[in-house]
Amino acid sequence: MSLPLAVPSLRLSPYQQALRALCVAALLSPAAALAQAANSSDTAAAVSELRQRLEVLEAQLAAEKAARAAPPPAAAAAPKPNEIKLGETKVTVGGFVKADAMYSRFSEGEVAQGSGRDFYLPNSIPVSAGGAKSRDFTDIHAKETRLFVKTDTNVDGHKLGTHVEIDFIVNQSTTANEIVTNAYTPGFRRAFITYDHWLVGQEWTTFMNLGTLPETLDFVAFPSEGTVFVRQAQLRYTLGGLQLAIENPETSVLPGGGGAVAGSGDATLPDFIARYNFKLGAAELTLAGLLRQLKVENPAAGTTAAVADNTTAGGVSFTGKIAFGADDLRFQFTTGDGIGRYMALGTSADAVLSAGELDAIGITGGYLAYKHTWSPKWRSTATVSALAIDNNTANTGTALTKSVQSASINLLYSPVARLTFGAEYRHAQRELENGADGDLDRVQLSAKYTY
Repeated sequence: MSLPLAVPSLRLSPYQQALRALCVAALLSPAAALAQAANSSDTAAAVSELRQRLEVLEAQLAAEKAARAAPPPAAAAAPKPNEIKLGETKVTVGGFVKADAMYSRFSEGEVAQGSGRDFYLPNSIPVSAGGAKSRDFTDIHAKETRLFVKTDTNVDGHKLGTHVEIDFIVNQSTTANEIVTNAYTPGFRRAFITYDHWLVGQEWTTFMNLGTLPETLDFVAFPSEGTVFVRQAQLRYTLGGLQLAIENPETSVLPGGGGAVAGSGDATLPDFIARYNFKLGAAELTLAGLLRQLKVENPAAGTTAAVADNTTAGGVSFTGKIAFGADDLRFQFTTGDGIGRYMALGTSADAVLSAGELDAIGITGGYLAYKHTWSPKWRSTATVSALAIDNNTANTGTALTKSVQSASINLLYSPVARLTFGAEYRHAQRELENGADGDLDRVQLSAKYTY
């Protein structure tokens, strides 16, 4: 007699099918099993063999299931085109090649070939009380081209890095000219070592926030008169959003009554900077404070009496970037006394030396920059920027800058990643304490490839 047994049709692996066949055979053959029971030794052997086969099949099924569940092995990250691995050290070579063509019109006279025509330098705008002849210039160069080499190494669980960077525009050597070769001298920009949370060497000042750097064609990139802009040697510690630094002290001094600004390296204390980066909704914000000693100590020379004085100076800077989808608004506001060296490319001195005493000069500046994305390949940035200097004219005289303001707008196109073509227009005005003023109008065309 046979017993009906309905077995559902399932998709089974070969091992599962074999296991099912053994179970079905055992259920469908009770008579054969009873006949063999007479011989107890044969029965025990059959049961033992069946148990072994079941254990083997179960082990194979478990291995097959684990193999199906295991994720595929992760592929090794492909190195970037500009990265080289030398032992435990990753070496990165980067920078960009940039060509600029500029047409500049200065309303109040001549500007010598050099920095004032290569990029926007507020203090170089000529001024007059009226009647000066305007001058026009066309300049084409590739001096802004930049190169850096950096390394990253894991040493006994510590992150060790280095960075060295040069360009061909910061060192405006008098030996370079545009007559035949346009051979410009490489200029030292940055060189520092990082070790976990520490940085030592020459880097952008901690008082400055690179995160609010707007996309402009000018070499300085920030709207010059409204921004902090200094590179110098320092020791910096970073922990999360907090940064603390001591940086190279240098006092820029204006002679009493006006004249050429000179640097004084007489300070005995470094510049102290504290900075905190934080987020608030869609805004990335930074608050920074600067405390410094201004000092001059000159021995008597001829009929000039000895001078020795120092004073305390400092300032604060609030910067940020607020995203609006693909667009963003970037801003900076900085104010303080005796921080002229940090602001507007040295448009103001830190202090005036009058009657043997240092008088810190007050300064306030800032900018707004709005970036609009027209499409994945087209975008524009518009900026407005201003600087106001609180000169004590009884000490400084009136033949020095009182205020500067500018506005710019551009259109940038990137047909492929890392390649950008652009056009930018800038208008700027500079005014002295005595009322003399002047304008700059500039159109700049640029091509830049970042590698």
